[in-house]
Amino acid sequence: MNRDNEIILDLVRASRLILQFTEDLELNTFSTDLKTQSSVLYQIVIIGEAVNRLSPEFAKTYPQIPINAIRGMRNRVVHQYKEVDIAILWEVIQTSIPALLNQIEPLIPPETP
Repeated sequence: MNRDNEIILDLVRASRLILQFTEDLELNTFSTDLKTQSSVLYQIVIIGEAVNRLSPEFAKTYPQIPINAIRGMRNRVVHQYKEVDIAILWEVIQTSIPALLNQIEPLIPPETP
């Protein structure tokens, strides 16, 4: 399996975990659930680290995948963690993560589950 394929699997796994962690929550519950917030933020860091390892060829082939926005979110979580807005994080969970999954799940190599 090539490196980009491994990274795609990492992206899918982290994205699915975020959705799994938050599937039964509403914003008001999520806002007070520090354990789930921490888990989601960690997976966002993983997603950001993963996109940093994608090849330049991958980025050129799939320009619709918002690699720069993902990097920006990762940098915000890592370097400005005290300023992470929970409402924005919730919006990312509700819209950006499902959109990312829709873009990358079709790229899962056929030989993997």
